[in-house]
Amino acid sequence: MSVWDDEWEDNELDKHDFEMWLDSINESGDPDRDEEFYNIEMAKQTEYPEVVVQTSKYTMTYSNN
Repeated sequence: MSVWDDEWEDNELDKHDFEMWLDSINESGDPDRDEEFYNIEMAKQTEYPEVVVQTSKYTMTYSNN
């Protein structure tokens, strides 16, 4: 089963464009490792928001990073 089947029922990219992109990030060329390279690429793009809580006596910043 392709990562496509799990993630994109409501097509953001068409399937052909997604498969082309997936092939471009899969350095091994092994289609069985597509999911591994997809997960690596998604981890690179993850951004965790920072939240700042500020009062007159203190400021606290935290994130889920």
